[in-house]
Amino acid sequence: MQETWLRQEGHQDVIIFMLGWAATPNAVFQLPLEGYDVLACYDHRELARLAPERFSAYRRIYLFAWSFGVWVSESSCSDLPLYKAVALNGTPYPLDDRYGMRLRVVIRTMQGLAKVGMNPFNDKAYGDGRHIPEGPFEDRSIEEKIDELTLLAEWSRANSAEHIAWDTAYIGDKDEIFPPAKMWDYWKTRGLGIGFESYHYPFADVDLILSMLD
Repeated sequence: MQETWLRQEGHQDVIIFMLGWAATPNAVFQLPLEGYDVLACYDHRELARLAPERFSAYRRIYLFAWSFGVWVSESSCSDLPLYKAVALNGTPYPLDDRYGMRLRVVIRTMQGLAKVGMNPFNDKAYGDGRHIPEGPFEDRSIEEKIDELTLLAEWSRANSAEHIAWDTAYIGDKDEIFPPAKMWDYWKTRGLGIGFESYHYPFADVDLILSMLD
């Protein structure tokens, strides 16, 4: 897992973004989060726990987890004293016939990456590509993304569990990557679930993110 501090200025509160597969910090770079330290976690080819002592100086820790990042957070962030945990377009069971994506769909995505690149995925995830985020961070190679998806699929099928007390779960009504019906089925078991107008990429709705901050 790679980490990039988008802002580290000694603020009282910190926001951790656990990003989804194939993401870079550009996914949240544009968010106006003045007054918070901001950490983006991505590239989950290796998993690591975020140690509580690293964040002990903060008054509040906010977690926003997107897509596969929800599953990653269940292990990587389970030791943190989270003030608020928000799931966006994902569940702790990303490869699951009941609560996630079907394995054959993920395999088809990997095969397509090798042949035609990211365009088909980006069209679905970012609303025909209209919401692809821009920023200073270089895109990652197709080889990296294939490796990451392969590992995430393998790990999540073998070990999915619930460790975090999620406060809110947002479900995008236009999500073509993570089936909304499956997300509703899962989050209802936790007494959660708020629908919102979104493709798979949730951070185009800046006001939604800001509304979760006290």
